Amino acid sequence: MTVKSVAYVTQTMRRFSLLWLFFLLTLPAFSQSDSPDAMFLRGYNYLTADRGKAISILSQVIEKDANYTNAYYHRGIAFFKNGDYEKALSDFNKAYELNEDLDILWMYKGFTYKNMGDLDQALSCFSNYIIAYPTDTTAYSYILRGKMKYELGDFQGAVEDYDMALRLKPFEEKYQYYRFVALYEDGNYDKALTAASRLTELNPKFYGYYMYKGNVYRKMEMYDSAAYMYNIAILKNRGNPDLYYYRGLSYKNMDNWYDAIEDFTEAIRLEPSDPAYYAERGNCKYFVGDKEGACADWNKANEMDYFEDFSAFRDRCK
Repeated sequence: MTVKSVAYVTQTMRRFSLLWLFFLLTLPAFSQSDSPDAMFLRGYNYLTADRGKAISILSQVIEKDANYTNAYYHRGIAFFKNGDYEKALSDFNKAYELNEDLDILWMYKGFTYKNMGDLDQALSCFSNYIIAYPTDTTAYSYILRGKMKYELGDFQGAVEDYDMALRLKPFEEKYQYYRFVALYEDGNYDKALTAASRLTELNPKFYGYYMYKGNVYRKMEMYDSAAYMYNIAILKNRGNPDLYYYRGLSYKNMDNWYDAIEDFTEAIRLEPSDPAYYAERGNCKYFVGDKEGACADWNKANEMDYFEDFSAFRDRCK
């Protein structure tokens, strides 16, 4: 091939390359970043930084692919975090329709219904999750369902769920606490006392558990034991006025009027804005013959909008 021929071929190839580049540049713009998967990743990454942006991008994913399950799932989470619960439920339902293996959606739906105030539906959703994962080692689903039962007034049912949670996580302190509260509210004081004792074993430094145990003893009319528990609680926290108030009630129920007056006075010193403290101190002063002091305390309680037994106060102070 001559030099002239080589030059001709080279020039022709260069023209062809330029034509091909022009052709590529005039094609409709498309890149891998516009694929539903790539767009989903972008939207997912915005979930914590900018939920509005995340919702916008995930909505575009759904426009491209109406069956993109994860787009509905995560857009639902974004709606939930924004407080747009109806839209969140719609997305969660669509995601579950597309993939019934996404049982985690029952948890999200449960939280959504709970925030909407529909506790029955929340309870049902948490139950469905438990059916799918009865031995979930976090045990959190049982706690959630127990809380729904508790708020609906089913204290015994709540205890049953807390028991299930504790079988999975027996040393979880807060689960033991939830169980105690449900037992206490159910009036099951024998078991509540055992539960409170368990709490003091798990966390012997926390004054509150001794206070709770004292409250149970008061309910059981075991006032001496109650006062003893409040003594322990006060040693651990001398600045809590309720501890003196509850111990004062125990002394009052044992007709130990002067010790009760002393405790109610300390409660008032620590928290002078609680009218119940004045009212109870007035009761004790009345029983030791200090009618003037009793009426002063009762009137003080009344000035603070405390009306319990006010008719009795008024008649005694005429």
